[in-house]
Amino acid sequence: MSSESYESVDFWKLALRIHELKEIGSQEFESSKFLKEILKSHGFRVTDNFMGVPTAFKAEKVVGKGKPVVAFLAEYDALPGIGHACGHNLIASSAVFSAIRATEKISNGTIIVFGTPDEEGSGEWAGSKIIMANNGAFRDVDLVLGSHPGDKWNVGNQSLAVQDFEITFNGKAAHEAANPDKGRSALDASILTYTAVNMMRQHVRRDANFVMHGIIKEGGAASNVTPERAVLVYGIRSSDVKYHAELVERFMKIIDGCAKATETTYSVKKIGQLFLPTKINPTLSNKVRELIMARGIDCPPLEETFSKIPEGSTDFANVSQVVPALEVGFQIAPPGTPWHSRESLEAAKSERAKTALATIIEVLSDTAKEYTENKGFREGITRDFR
Repeated sequence: MSSESYESVDFWKLALRIHELKEIGSQEFESSKFLKEILKSHGFRVTDNFMGVPTAFKAEKVVGKGKPVVAFLAEYDALPGIGHACGHNLIASSAVFSAIRATEKISNGTIIVFGTPDEEGSGEWAGSKIIMANNGAFRDVDLVLGSHPGDKWNVGNQSLAVQDFEITFNGKAAHEAANPDKGRSALDASILTYTAVNMMRQHVRRDANFVMHGIIKEGGAASNVTPERAVLVYGIRSSDVKYHAELVERFMKIIDGCAKATETTYSVKKIGQLFLPTKINPTLSNKVRELIMARGIDCPPLEETFSKIPEGSTDFANVSQVVPALEVGFQIAPPGTPWHSRESLEAAKSERAKTALATIIEVLSDTAKEYTENKGFREGITRDFR
């Protein structure tokens, strides 16, 4: 594809192309290339392999004096087995075309698009925004804007801290009939752990939005052989980061106690990064809501959004802890539509999604323009961030 044809790609062609590619996290090579070529064709300077992440990139374009600096975050990973049922194809298009439109509207500033792979946690570079945040990618950025499709509009969903773990128990194999006394069951250790975690659920703070979910990934190969290896995978979530650390400590005590009780050994491996809760900026959220409402779209006030229980986790939250940031929710499906489903997969390429995507691109780029021109707006965001 020539540079001319990349320049002719519009926001909806891009969204459909990424939907079609459906590349899973850390393997989004074609998707990343497609986004980069479009940005290059619009005058952005692109850095490949950003921060050592193969499918990440940084694209920037300076306008006028180059200050302030506004960044848009692009996600483009699909879910294994089902594709873009989370709508990341729309997030990619939103970031790219919001940035392009912003450069056409502002008189001074630097517009950046960060290509941030593997939000879903499928591969080696899971939670790439956290890698970027921890390594100073946003140090010279003044504002970060993002978007996420869903079944409603919002300007500040809360999120939960989460850390995933893989626990491997090792026992001793033996014939289950001839000499069971010689065996030590890793499966018993895993079942005991699973049971103990369920007991723990009753004795946690109700205000901390505790969620714990797990599976027994491996549990043996033959019913007449004592399982010498069993593997569990668990995720621990909470809206309170300090309390989350306490929950992890209690979980580790359960693992240790169950290993002792079954005379097995164990190892624990963290899967991916620690996702933090989102830091909400009221000044930023309220301004974006005004821009949405001005387009005839009903968007609940921040107070109403805050009254709802956090439902998920995102590496965007870690970015919001180091720089003022907002991930705007935009509606592409009827209320109550289950996400990560066949319904949301179809919604991510629907006419309703096309209309909503056009709107969110306008809203985000207009927010960037407002930020570069309105000193009072900038100062309000800075005060809220402290």
